[in-house]
This record gives sequence, C-alpha cells and structure tokens, in this order.
Amino acid sequence: MIGHVLQSWRSLRPKEALVFLSAGMLFGAIDLTSLLEMSVGEQLPQVVARHLVVPLVSCIVLLLCWLPAARSSPVHPARRQRLVAATLLGSVLTIAIVYPLAAALPWPSLCDIYAMTRGKPKCTVFRFSAVIGNTLWVFMPALMIVGTLEFLTLRRRQDQAAQDLLREHSQLRRHALASRLAALQAQVDPALLFDALVAVEQAYDRRDAGASARLERLIRHLRVALPRLRDAGATLGSEAELIASYLDLLRDLGGDPPSFACEIGAHGATQLPPMLLLPLVQRAVRLGHPRRAWLNVDGRITLGFDEEGLCSDDDDLVSLRERLAVLGAQLACRSGEGRTEFTLVFPA
Repeated sequence: MIGHVLQSWRSLRPKEALVFLSAGMLFGAIDLTSLLEMSVGEQLPQVVARHLVVPLVSCIVLLLCWLPAARSSPVHPARRQRLVAATLLGSVLTIAIVYPLAAALPWPSLCDIYAMTRGKPKCTVFRFSAVIGNTLWVFMPALMIVGTLEFLTLRRRQDQAAQDLLREHSQLRRHALASRLAALQAQVDPALLFDALVAVEQAYDRRDAGASARLERLIRHLRVALPRLRDAGATLGSEAELIASYLDLLRDLGGDPPSFACEIGAHGATQLPPMLLLPLVQRAVRLGHPRRAWLNVDGRITLGFDEEGLCSDDDDLVSLRERLAVLGAQLACRSGEGRTEFTLVFPA
C-alpha cells in the first residue's frame, strides 16, 4: 500500500501538477475579487500572499490524495468509488491542514479585515458548522476537477486502444496477405507443368541432345516456384530467379518469351513479398509480345518491357495494387517511347 502511494507520487506528470496548481491560483484569484470593493491599504501584499498560499496548499494536498486512486487499475469495478473517496479524504485533510496553517500565518485575510472593521471575531475561530461548510466547499470543485481529469484519461485510453486495435488489424491483414501471397507462390499452373513434362518426355523419345537441359530447367522452375517450408517470405533475388526460370520454361515449350536482364547488384537479399513481379511478367506476355524484359534497382524496383500500352488497368493489375496497398506500397506504371516500366515503391 505504501509502495503504491509512493510510486504514484513519483509518477506525477507536469500536466497534472499544472492543472491542480492552476485551480489553486484560480480559487485564490476568485477570493481576491473582493479587493474591488474593499480597501486594505498597506496590507495588500500580505492579503494577496495569504489568499494565494492557502489555495495552493489545499490543491497540493488534494493532488497527493488523488494520485494513488488515479494510478489504480483502470478497469477495477470500484475505480469511481476510489476516486470519490480519495477526493473526500483530500478535502477533509485540506481543512485539517488549512485551519492550523491559516492560524499560524501572520498575514491577514480579507475576512479578517472585514471582521475587524465590523468589530467581529476573526474568521479563523474554530466553528464546527464552518468546518463542514468549508469541507463541502473544497470537495465539490475538487470532485469536478477529478471528474474532468478522469474523463480525459478515459478518452486517452480509448483512443490508444483504438490505435492499438487498428495497428493489430493492420498486422493481421499483412499476415493474411503474406499467407495468400505464399499460397500464390506455391501455385504451379497444371497445364504449364503438364505441357513441360510432355515436352521433356518427347525430347527424350527423340533422343534430343537438349532433353537433359530441358529437364534441368523444369526442375529449376519447380524448385523456385514451389514453397520453401523454412522461408517466411521471398527476396528480390529469388523473385528474379523465378521470373528467369518461368521464361526459360516458356521457351522450352516453343514459345517466344522476352529475354530477361537482371541488374539488382547487392540488393538480391532484400526482403520482398512473394508473387509481385511474376504476375506482371505473365500479364505482359499475355497482353503483348515484348522482346526484352529487365529488372533493376535504384532506390526503387523497376520492371520494364520494350512494348507500350501495358499500363491499362485490368483485374490482374487491380488485384496487385490492392495487395500493395495493404503493405503500404505503391505501383506506378509509365508507358511511352516503345517501352513500359512498372515501379514498386515500398515504405521506408
């Protein structure tokens, strides 16, 4: 219990201290408005000092009583009761401290000056009814301050919880997207695979000298296309290898795919979500007849083809843009002068 109290005091934030001190200054200033109707002469500095010191001390006592309750569990069912009890305790302690403090201070109050001019006893004379009234006078505004701070705290926690939820949702979407892309990476077109196997078989039947090379290229494509169970994702180098093996497989099947030039240098180990580049190559081969394709990295990943008119949106391109949007990345396309270039930009 004592440890919690001390720890809560040490956790005091400057904004919280400013709120209570400002409230003390405000109540002191309200008391001093009576100076507009009363002349205190040379005692003005003492009166001002008294009416500022007493409210400040009161707010400090309230602050020290409020902090342990405010630092208690935010989800405790009795949190509100704790805050009200702490505010009431602080009000009682405030009166218990302020009365002796007011009696010990050598400075007169406005009430004392008014009483002296009317021949009445000093205001610091102990009266039980006055103690109850002063306690309630401290308790009510203090409860409003505590309620406001609790409302702001609750709102801040709700905003933080909403941000955490959005962050978690974004992470789940990323994980789901990664799983979908990994599944896409594992897919092998059955027709393409069947045609490749038949072509290899026919090559061996003809005793074609290139049959062994064809089989090696097919095995290479399967090796890079099928999922690697220990891999959490892909790299730029593995995606480039997948494109090259795919184009070699098309070439073995009698197609006329574009030649592929890859210039990624030391960026081969750069992490990259799978199946972002190959769909662009497949789309280009399906929509046109490019003769050359190239991949290079210069701060951004650029995949280009020597053919215009490949930027028009279709289902494949829209789907790819949606995947990139989840990752916070962008896909730009530029076409002209006999070429089309797709540029992938990932967040830093």
